[in-house]
Amino acid sequence: MSVRVKRILMSQRSDAVPGRDEVRDGLDIRFAGLVWDLGFAPIPVSSAVPDPRAYVDSLRPDAILLTGGNDIGTMPARDATEAALLDHAAQTGVPVFALCRGLQFLNHYQGGALTPASGHVATRHRISGPLAPRGREVNSYHNIGIRPEGLGRDLIALATADDGGIEAACHRHLPWLGVMWHPEREPTPEPEDLRLMRAHLTGGGDFISSLQRGVSL
Repeated sequence: MSVRVKRILMSQRSDAVPGRDEVRDGLDIRFAGLVWDLGFAPIPVSSAVPDPRAYVDSLRPDAILLTGGNDIGTMPARDATEAALLDHAAQTGVPVFALCRGLQFLNHYQGGALTPASGHVATRHRISGPLAPRGREVNSYHNIGIRPEGLGRDLIALATADDGGIEAACHRHLPWLGVMWHPEREPTPEPEDLRLMRAHLTGGGDFISSLQRGVSL
């Protein structure tokens, strides 16, 4: 008897193709192996479906992953799709893991503000906070960030960079967690990232509660 593998819906970046009248959705193929090893079947979500909320509801996900790429506002169809993903998550309680642009969109969805971030593109830096109580180094590929004063409603900062920019945050009540770095871009997945994603995506609200109390992984 087969066992149904849990399904994780993954938003995709949208890119206009030079020389063609096309906009294509796409994902780094490293995501597939990463989430499969975490126990989930990766399901990319298409942008521009006429009724994104009905589309997302019909897929009945066990978890949601908001991925990187595209500044908010540059690809409205993607923005609408990710809003539908968060609408579904808010109603059903499925866990959300957001990375880079994903955390930016989560903050935007919660009414927060985004600001330019310098010195965070194609580099590495240290973070600290409840998510990394002993500090750790992460990669960085974003030129837009979140300042403490711009944090959205019901979001709690869990890690910051040395310049004060927020590098990780969670929702106060829902199992939503976001980070500004890219776990999938490491040559070999970092054990800290694998533990973080597995604990959150399988532990949901209990794991978020432990983070809010400042308990380390």
